[in-house]
Amino acid sequence: MLRIAIVEDEQEAAENLQSYLEEFQKTASEQFHITRFPNVVSFLEPYRGFDLVFMDIQLPHMNGMEGALRLRKTDTQIKIIFVTNMAQYAAKGYEADALDFIIKPVSYSDFAFKMKRAMNSIRISRKKEFMLSLPSGIVRIGSDELLYVEVRGHNLTYHTAEKTIQARGTMERAEEQLAPWNFLRCNNCYLVNPRYIEWVRGYTVKVGDEELQISHPRRKKFMEQLGEWFVKGGM
Repeated sequence: MLRIAIVEDEQEAAENLQSYLEEFQKTASEQFHITRFPNVVSFLEPYRGFDLVFMDIQLPHMNGMEGALRLRKTDTQIKIIFVTNMAQYAAKGYEADALDFIIKPVSYSDFAFKMKRAMNSIRISRKKEFMLSLPSGIVRIGSDELLYVEVRGHNLTYHTAEKTIQARGTMERAEEQLAPWNFLRCNNCYLVNPRYIEWVRGYTVKVGDEELQISHPRRKKFMEQLGEWFVKGGM
């Protein structure tokens, strides 16, 4: 199921995009769940997690460009396609890591071309991402941007290069969730992404800018798993 949002205040434009999605879905490899929002505020608060958003730029209360920049603080994986009648916004859209632009009035041929590109990009991203459920809503994280996970009691902290995300849970659950990407347990408190390991010295491993402790009981298995990861090509 592909979760798609349309953020558009013009009724006719929103209905046009929805009809295009319904037409495209007839030949797509999966079903779409489409949700429409009249403005950015209702889309973001609370944010419920989407794979793709068609975002108008000229919107009331908060424009689509500002909304997309705020969205990126929560969801780095969602694909954004701006819909606008002002082509000069195109260059600025890359600040929000927009996948593409569609210029109004939208033709089906242009829409279908951009939609195929979006679906290919989503399929690639899905292989690397996972979801966290927080009291404030859904947060999506790319496994390749996560440095390590830290646990204190039943509180998990997900460390990326740009931010930390707090969630409730257990290290065992985090370990199970991240198993497809070969995260390694160096002690009871840390689960590290081998892609970001800079060095191992004795009972210390440097992950990004942080030096984390390797416990004595876990060091042998940790080093064996790290060696296996390298032998497989670091994938």
